[in-house]
Amino acid sequence: MGGGGSTTHQPNALRVSSGTAGTGMAPPAPPAADPAGPRTLTDAPFRLYRSDEIDLHMPAVTDVREGLAEGPVSCEIDALVRSPGPRPGMVRGWVDVAGRGRQATLSNPRLTCTCGAAAGEVCAHQRIAQAELTDRLRAQQIRTPERAAMRTVLGELGADLRASQSAQSQATSSWPESEVSYSEDPAAFQSAYREAQDRRRRGEPPVPFMVENATGGLGARGTGRGFGVEIEFDFEPGVNQSAAMASIGQDMRAAGVARSAQQGGYHSAQRQGYTDAANAWQLESDCTVAGEIVSPILYDEPQSWRNLATVCDIVKRHGGRATVRTGGHVHVSAHNYDHTVANHSRLMSLFRGYQDTLYRLAQNPGASRHRGVSWCRPNNVPATGYRSIDDARAYNSGHNWGMNLQSVAGRASDHVEFRMWDGSLDPAVIQTQVKLSLGMTEAAFRGSTEPAFTSTETVGEHRTRNSGLPRGQRLRGESWRSDTASFRSLADTIFHRAADKAQAASLFAVTRWQR
Repeated sequence: MGGGGSTTHQPNALRVSSGTAGTGMAPPAPPAADPAGPRTLTDAPFRLYRSDEIDLHMPAVTDVREGLAEGPVSCEIDALVRSPGPRPGMVRGWVDVAGRGRQATLSNPRLTCTCGAAAGEVCAHQRIAQAELTDRLRAQQIRTPERAAMRTVLGELGADLRASQSAQSQATSSWPESEVSYSEDPAAFQSAYREAQDRRRRGEPPVPFMVENATGGLGARGTGRGFGVEIEFDFEPGVNQSAAMASIGQDMRAAGVARSAQQGGYHSAQRQGYTDAANAWQLESDCTVAGEIVSPILYDEPQSWRNLATVCDIVKRHGGRATVRTGGHVHVSAHNYDHTVANHSRLMSLFRGYQDTLYRLAQNPGASRHRGVSWCRPNNVPATGYRSIDDARAYNSGHNWGMNLQSVAGRASDHVEFRMWDGSLDPAVIQTQVKLSLGMTEAAFRGSTEPAFTSTETVGEHRTRNSGLPRGQRLRGESWRSDTASFRSLADTIFHRAADKAQAASLFAVTRWQR
């Protein structure tokens, strides 16, 4: 027990699990306030924790554990127990919880069950529900500072977990219908694809750049996810690198995007502590390339995108360029992934399922090929998912992976790093990379309890499949639809707005399948 995942629900709302509608059973009333008794958790978001034999709705485990730090609490539960017996039982009510960690204990259960047990009788369904609750509370916990301290680690990335979870629940339940389905309407994809190629032929930027509401809420402050970028760059041949670097720093400060004109050391922004201040872009050194610029924590706001465009323009103006050595790294908040490993399993399964497509989209359109996988090799993702957050982090920690989970530990300050992107100084390309990263992180969080993406793409798969095509001949008809099916599926999975899908299709149109 205790091995499944969870989803978030509004606190203290009526919850009806599969097969229980029409039972007519009302949950016991909340316990009367007693100053000397356990406190009642009334503001914690409810979550669904699922295992083979039970669906358990309860306040988020993190909130219960934090509540127990101040003394015993009264915890409401609402569970569908599928065994034992010929029919499931719906268990509802309240249980007092005391102790912390592996010392957590239950007492004074006020539970009812639909199985027909006599009043006052503790049926098998109730025992299973209490055992599941105990297992959840006693499960291994990553020890972290108190939440108030964690909020200071990454500023807004750690702000008010309860509010974020509540907002996420609302967003999930009201997620809008897709404006267009590329899987069902390949012609819509084809139109966006051709428009991008036409723009390139006319000498225009092929990938659109958005300033207002660029992410459709995915990166919105308060209800979406914070993000950050690292932009690596080299210099054109013949450029005096020392002078150019000094000029870049000076121009960044003069433009109001940096506090200092000096080039800091590697990861100096991280050592100073991340912030969401608009003028906290940092010019840093990196031994693998000429230089790197690290953004502050960003949100989908016009100023964020204008500052991104300003930074790219400054670097290019002083001879900077993206080469096959440079990478672009995108960090995305996973603040609401919590301690639930199923979220991390779904994210990595999604990455695995669309690997070849993602590495195509990761190519810098200004280069003839992707930079290679020396610093971003495809991750090893077990088909069954991970057993714990420690397991997920152990599999995927380090600067050599396409997806780096070294900053994942079940904390409100967690974030994941997408490292497969090539370096680019085109703000529209970087923006599209950011949106793909945000979309994947959010889609995994919105997903079903079990990993939903079980297929696997191997990098180079499409190129190998198309290797027999005569030189200069294009795929057409069903062959073309088959070749683009994975991209169209990815776009439908992570985006709901037509504009976001079209922007991603534009990037797809000016990149190519990799070896």
